[in-house]
Amino acid sequence: MLTTKIIELKKLLMAEASLVEKMVSMAFMGLNNDTKNCFDDVLVFEKRVNQLEVEIGNKCTTTIALHQPAAKDLRTILMIYMINNDLERLGDQAVNIAESVVNLSFNPVAGQMPELQEMKESALKMLKESLDAFTNENTELAHKVCEDDNIVDDYERSIVHDLIKMMKQNPQHLEEYLHLLRIASNLERIADLSTNIAESTIYFVDGLVIKHHQHDN
Repeated sequence: MLTTKIIELKKLLMAEASLVEKMVSMAFMGLNNDTKNCFDDVLVFEKRVNQLEVEIGNKCTTTIALHQPAAKDLRTILMIYMINNDLERLGDQAVNIAESVVNLSFNPVAGQMPELQEMKESALKMLKESLDAFTNENTELAHKVCEDDNIVDDYERSIVHDLIKMMKQNPQHLEEYLHLLRIASNLERIADLSTNIAESTIYFVDGLVIKHHQHDN
């Protein structure tokens, strides 16, 4: 019975994760497509993600109360609960990106920052791999996700540096540059939340806490 409940929780979590991945991709599509339709689609997905977040959270607490799981089963449910929260926050980042994209749609300024697209691809890859790592209990992949966070951080530093120069040179485009800066910040946050999921996976599988490098102590 408990095994069935955990399988059900995992399926719901993966459904939520799939929606979040689509939200991030759709948020960027508005740069070259119908902005309003893309933004509306992101909001529709956000509503469903929020519903799933509540449903999964309730099912986790109910399962613990009714079945009193121990050892790995308890860790599994707790990790699902934590990842569920991270996914809801990831959805919020996608909405933030979509809001900025609305202000940049078909704007030539967006094309001045090609690194932003590369940063998006790296962040999305981290998100996908973190979820794959959890689903398959793959700690090697989870460790890779944690290491890849440095790549996204490097992108953000480079983009911030370039945007500051561009703001000084073209102050008439300050508002657009601030939106690009906001998108970069949200992508960096997506990478951080993906790292959280990877760290949760490592704890879930090995019982090892690597957050704040506690394993080095």
